[in-house]
Amino acid sequence: MYQIVAHVKPKKDSKYYKNVLGAYVTCFINYKEIDGAVVLTKHYIENEGWEEIELEDEYFIINSIEDMVDCYKQYYKEVFEYGYSLIFNTYNKIEEDD
Repeated sequence: MYQIVAHVKPKKDSKYYKNVLGAYVTCFINYKEIDGAVVLTKHYIENEGWEEIELEDEYFIINSIEDMVDCYKQYYKEVFEYGYSLIFNTYNKIEEDD
């Protein structure tokens, strides 16, 4: 399983378009190789009504539930049942550094 993080924004026809500016999405993809996992990640993000801004170059390989951060362990079974899990962390405004 791979953990891939992407920065996304809602599509204009998305139910989120008027409510949020964007999100960071953590994608868990149960696939044998990274290239296929990246293709699937992009597909699932688009299918949920989001556009990719940036896909992080770094990814993590998850071999067992112990490899997951505690707050994501609840999604472990879902990944194996459905093949993937997407966790969106949305934001409404961009905070500027002082």
